[in-house]
Amino acid sequence: MNILQIEDEVEWFEETVKPLLLEIGAQNIYHADTYEGAIKYLSEKEIDYVVLDLAIPLNHDNPVPDVSNGINLASQIRVKYAGTPIMILTGQQTEEAVEQFVEDQDITTFWDGKRKSLVKVRPKRKVNEAIDLLAEAVRELGAIDAIEIEEVGCALNLLEKRVIRIFCKENSAIAARVKTLNDGLSSAKVLQVSLINPQGEEFPWTSLVKIDKKQNIDKESSNFTSYVNKLPVASYPNVLSEYVAGCADTKGICYRFATHYDLNYFSYLTSNEDDTLAILKKLREILNIWSKNKDVKQTSIGDIRRLLCPDHKFVNLSKIRQRFDLDGFENKIISANFSIQHSDLHGLNILVSEDLNPILIDYGDIKVAPSVLDIVTLELSQYFHPHLRERKTPEIELFENWYNYDKFLELNKLPRVAQFLREWKTNNSFMERDYIATVYSYALRQLTYEGTNVEIATKLIEMSITTYK
Repeated sequence: MNILQIEDEVEWFEETVKPLLLEIGAQNIYHADTYEGAIKYLSEKEIDYVVLDLAIPLNHDNPVPDVSNGINLASQIRVKYAGTPIMILTGQQTEEAVEQFVEDQDITTFWDGKRKSLVKVRPKRKVNEAIDLLAEAVRELGAIDAIEIEEVGCALNLLEKRVIRIFCKENSAIAARVKTLNDGLSSAKVLQVSLINPQGEEFPWTSLVKIDKKQNIDKESSNFTSYVNKLPVASYPNVLSEYVAGCADTKGICYRFATHYDLNYFSYLTSNEDDTLAILKKLREILNIWSKNKDVKQTSIGDIRRLLCPDHKFVNLSKIRQRFDLDGFENKIISANFSIQHSDLHGLNILVSEDLNPILIDYGDIKVAPSVLDIVTLELSQYFHPHLRERKTPEIELFENWYNYDKFLELNKLPRVAQFLREWKTNNSFMERDYIATVYSYALRQLTYEGTNVEIATKLIEMSITTYK
């Protein structure tokens, strides 16, 4: 375990605390005597546990100890390194100052698989009691580190493995087999996890685990509660738990689903048009729960673009902005249907069962957006997603005729799928302009990614502008 001790009484730390931490088996012990010094260690080292004296100086230029510095540091840790446990050591004059801070802390699943707070408080006069609690934490961390993880098609870092191991511990598993379910462009890891019981057998159910920065997982969790669990039963996996203990700014959310969801929408799209069409029909029924509650809004094309490609990325596309006068195009005001959209509905986020039932995963991007966004993603992700980059791209003529319905169907290799998506689009869009604006925005976003097919993205942008009336 890597422990950061923050204490301005260096002699007391060296003579009393450090020997006790070494005795309980702490792997690395870092010491800071100021607020700024502690922040530096937290940003540079992988800290498993913080031991904090509240009365500390701000920095060496302001050497007077102040309780507010300790409280502010503890608050910073809870925000920026929310999974890092804290042991607060108080003197008699600081015990009241920490009461409200401790009362405001949530509980979470700790390394022993039990639910508890990540913040503990002990008086400095009872330092041995604090050391006993730290010794217990050292043993618990060592126990979960012994849980073996078999990685298939993925490479997990220490904190990502810790999420999986706490998940194992809570479910009394001794190992896990992990394989990736996504190879997209986001920072998140979306994993299929099979737990192994003490008899060496896989659990009879499979888990989907998404791991990302805590703020992104918190958003995913909120989206699930607000939007996903309003969809038909069996169209999404059930949430099991969330894990953050000892994971700094990383967090995981775990879902449970049946073992027979082994393929995804892309698997069928590239192999069987009949099955693809059957999946899409069921998918439309699921998503109609969201789209039937659509509202018409007056908006600019630029505002739609910002939902897919924010301004800080748009400013880097200076060449294409000048070539097509995108700034002028984006000022146009249109009417558009808006509703809840998954907003990242590519093929890997649609798992498919043996009987062709789709199940939606990955909820971090769900938001109110043009009601055709998910349909546009289904249409276009097959040409842009990294998972299908080895697949032969259609001739540029297809994209030149993207808005020429009859010619588009004639050129399409999956005409019945293309027709179904266009009919679905007609039902969801206000008229045609919101669809054009969404295709434009989707294609523009692709230009911000490395390895994208620039020719077809540029052609879609060009045809969107020339087709707009």
